[in-house]
Amino acid sequence: MIYPDIPDKDAQAALGVVAIRHGHLEYILKMTVKSLCSLSIEEALKETNKLNAARLRKRIESEAQAILKEGDTLEWLIEMLRRSWQVSDLRNTFIHNIWAKELDGPLLMQNDDYTWRPAPTVQELQLLSDEIQAITKEINTSRLDGKLFAMLEEKKLTTG
Repeated sequence: MIYPDIPDKDAQAALGVVAIRHGHLEYILKMTVKSLCSLSIEEALKETNKLNAARLRKRIESEAQAILKEGDTLEWLIEMLRRSWQVSDLRNTFIHNIWAKELDGPLLMQNDDYTWRPAPTVQELQLLSDEIQAITKEINTSRLDGKLFAMLEEKKLTTG
């Protein structure tokens, strides 16, 4: 018999860090919309207020394709959005699927297909958290003073 359970305190803490870092990623996706659309922070936050990470990625891809048209920067951004989707998907699995135990058995997690698998380890959660942080940092650095920033500045000079 399987019954709902929660992970130990170390796994709970690691899940908390995953959730917080994913919030950081969503914020930087909103700020990427800001950069692409030349909005103020307030305007960007209002426009993206109810958008989840999936909708933010779609908006960014659409705006980037319209503005950048083609090239290495667009390809890089699309790759970053793909990586962002992967970590969001894994985060959603860990946060939204049920955690459970068999009597005197190990902690399990239900998969999207309703089968059971071992729950993620603290190390796996930390690796996910680190990957979310790395993606967030790379996107943010690029939009503030990296390749995305340079490409957007070049587009402004040539169009206006």
